[in-house]
Amino acid sequence: MRTPSLRLLATVSCAVLAHAAPAWAQQGLDEPTTVADLVVTGSQVALPPAYAGGQVATGGRVGLFGALDTMDTPFSSTSFTEELARNQQARSVADVLQNDPGVRVSKGFGNFQELYVIRGFPVYSDDMTYNGLYGVLPRQFVAAELLERVEVFRGATAFLNGAAPGGSGVGGAVNLAPKRARSEPLTRVTAGWEGGDEIYAAADVSRRFGAGDAWGLRLNLAVRDGESSVEDENREMRVLGLGLDRRGERARFSADLGWQDHKIDAPRPQ
Repeated sequence: MRTPSLRLLATVSCAVLAHAAPAWAQQGLDEPTTVADLVVTGSQVALPPAYAGGQVATGGRVGLFGALDTMDTPFSSTSFTEELARNQQARSVADVLQNDPGVRVSKGFGNFQELYVIRGFPVYSDDMTYNGLYGVLPRQFVAAELLERVEVFRGATAFLNGAAPGGSGVGGAVNLAPKRARSEPLTRVTAGWEGGDEIYAAADVSRRFGAGDAWGLRLNLAVRDGESSVEDENREMRVLGLGLDRRGERARFSADLGWQDHKIDAPRPQ
């Protein structure tokens, strides 16, 4: 009599399961399905953010590839921020680049043109790029007040930036990024004394306006004048920088205007 009992139990179990399955499926259809939103944002134009501390950025411009994260770039590069230049009271690009152990700073022959040596090869100040473009920077000296980033690229760069017009840049390249209006309003005024009778004053102001803060304007002014810590050596500098940009949904626009007047009287050889 055991065999019929087992068959009856199996039949009842199958019937119960068959009856429960449609009920479970119907219940699953009635429950709402929630899908999490996934937003992906990327740009080859926007500057990469800075690391903790704000002195070095997480990436920089890599020639025709645009702005890339350092960890995703198969090249050796470092991007120094405006905050580092301001905290160190840098006067020029040379003062910022001296933070890189692979870069040496010198002067030109018979003048005070800044010369940068990367991996043993010279990079003339004329051969620096401004947002990736050659031939738009002041010769010999570029004031740090005009710059948001100072990016140094180590190694051959002609295949990324094109050949430098001055014929230098075999061991690396230097790219300078202009200042742009930030999302938050900025008003910074600086005054100081830099040794001897030399005084310094600067202003950095930026605002965003228009629908959705699409338009941005940033103004930089700097004045340095007086006798330096070296007797009878006088330095005079006037700097004006104006940056205008527009952040649209489909396109971006930017324009930069810069003026610099730098004079040195009775300098000492370096």
